[in-house]
Amino acid sequence: MEQSNLSEVIAQTDAGYQEISASPIGRIGILIDDAMNRRLVESASVHLDLVPVMLTGQRLEPSALADLEMIVIDVDRLEEIRSLISSRGEDLSDGVLPAVILATLPDDPSAQGTDSFDAVLAFPMTPAQISAQLSVILLAHRAFARRYHSALEELHLNRRIFRSVTSGISVASATRPDLPLIYVNPAFEVMTGYRLEEIAGLNCRFLQGEERDQPALTVLREAILAEREVVVILKNFRKDGTFFWNELSLSPIRNRDGELTHFVGIQTDVTARVEFEAALRESEKLAAVGRLASSIAHEINNPLESIVNLVYLAQRSDNLLEARNYLQTADRELQRVKLITSQSLRFYKQSTKPQAINLSDLIDSVLDVYSARLSARGVTIERRERTTQSIVCMESEIRQVLNNLVSNAMDALRGHHGRLLIRTREATEWRSNVKGIAISVSDTGSGIDPSEIQSIYKAFYTTKGLRGTGLGLWISSEIVDRHQGRLLVRSSQRESRSGTTFTLFLPFQALPS
Repeated sequence: MEQSNLSEVIAQTDAGYQEISASPIGRIGILIDDAMNRRLVESASVHLDLVPVMLTGQRLEPSALADLEMIVIDVDRLEEIRSLISSRGEDLSDGVLPAVILATLPDDPSAQGTDSFDAVLAFPMTPAQISAQLSVILLAHRAFARRYHSALEELHLNRRIFRSVTSGISVASATRPDLPLIYVNPAFEVMTGYRLEEIAGLNCRFLQGEERDQPALTVLREAILAEREVVVILKNFRKDGTFFWNELSLSPIRNRDGELTHFVGIQTDVTARVEFEAALRESEKLAAVGRLASSIAHEINNPLESIVNLVYLAQRSDNLLEARNYLQTADRELQRVKLITSQSLRFYKQSTKPQAINLSDLIDSVLDVYSARLSARGVTIERRERTTQSIVCMESEIRQVLNNLVSNAMDALRGHHGRLLIRTREATEWRSNVKGIAISVSDTGSGIDPSEIQSIYKAFYTTKGLRGTGLGLWISSEIVDRHQGRLLVRSSQRESRSGTTFTLFLPFQALPS
């Protein structure tokens, strides 16, 4: 060691010695043939509160290296000691390998060209020099050991967390073909019935069974290709064949260089929630059927009364021309009844697949049901259609959304002689740059309180009191989301300018996911 460097080392000895002395007593192994050098190292070790262990014998056993913090050896014994350390592995010093220090002569060529040791004691050296250098080496070794044990404890804590959480956790390797599973926690095993030993090395798709055409799988594959986070709900199957709805939250894991190394999935069994929401949807459909039936009864009753009166007048009339006029008017009323009944039959005829529809016809089918009641209340219906484009969607679902928006507008106009304005136009969704059609349903009612705007899409939340179920807008927003659309609202309660506008955006290819 050069004299200038040695002076710096000796200058650190006093401070370093105090920290070493405050630490638990360690052990240092010594395997030096030269008796003088061996005694010097032994003396320096005692000065540092280290217990010297003389490693003697022609053949050392791996157990002789247990609990050693450092080993000072002759250079010709390096390979032997390294072999013993490798055979002991993590058993040494609770997983921290001892620091290997070579005892050599200055510029010994046998110590060159290798990095399999941690430091060198180049004899001859004074006792102060040996103590100073061993002190620095010991400080560095114990600092590394503390960092190692801290990281190891954090790792053990993470493993305990992984094993204790109630959600399933799976880890797949992103550096191997087909993203094979390399770890699942006990909650995953309980949820699926599969043990880690059975599924390690497999892609997670085995949980899908025969259900390989789920729309959410397309979203999942696109997210994996784009290496981004995603949350989807999949129909999965346990080992015993029973199915469950799995809410999968998938996240990419990257190394320090930003390279993708793993995907971590968090699985939650949401079967009860999915079934409950499905029951709510059916409940809303039944409620909507009831509202529709009430509207149809009201719409049909008036023309039926007119028909009865017109037929009565025709029977009592002696004037053939007058009787014919009565019957022609009755026929027009019958055509009105026929239109209402045909539209009502279309209304709840469920779509089995997406199809191209003309929005103008769709709006007609909704307004035909409510137009007479709106007219009776003095509400003016205005339409401004600026597009004749068709869209591809699930017709019955979009009709349900429009019906709900018109019904809500009609309720908002209760007691008001206002306007119901329906507008259509071509539009572009600004977030995704997707082109489509925007449908606005506006009323001049009393408006919605700003504090309620954020809650109107929540299940069971209603501004209608006992007259509302709180499901209409919730289900409508879900339908719109499935069609990759958006449903926005703006409302005002300012005097003379009050009212509410719902704007529904649908892509031209509004295919439900």
